[in-house]
Amino acid sequence: MWCLFTLTMPSSLPVRLKNDPMSNEKGVSLVESLLVIFAVGFIVLLLANLPNAMFLINKSKHLSLAREIAVKQLEDKRSTSYANLVNGSSAITDTRITSLPDGSGTIEVEDCDENICTSQERIKQVNVTINWQESAKPQTVSLETFIGEGGLNQ
Repeated sequence: MWCLFTLTMPSSLPVRLKNDPMSNEKGVSLVESLLVIFAVGFIVLLLANLPNAMFLINKSKHLSLAREIAVKQLEDKRSTSYANLVNGSSAITDTRITSLPDGSGTIEVEDCDENICTSQERIKQVNVTINWQESAKPQTVSLETFIGEGGLNQ
């Protein structure tokens, strides 16, 4: 007696092919690996440049503050009448200068150089200099203007 049995697969179970991308294979593809390497490299690059970026931000803040102080000092001198401008050098008293590392500054008022004022004009030359230290290197902002008798705000 011969019996013939047939094995049939239930229709509810899907048949997976060997190269099917939807199969449950474990592992990481080359593209995924490259994306992770790129992301980690980018984060390391950002972190490596962070100290330099912070240094540049502070340097920019100090330079901006020094220019603001110098401009304010020049504007104060411009608002002074010509008769009240006395030749000489004086220290800057702006309280913001203490925000600069080892910050100091001077205002120098002097008569106009004869090479510039050839017709005996009544003009004063005003120089404002702000000094500070940035990473043990001296930094300077220097602004200069001329104020004449009968000029602006006179």
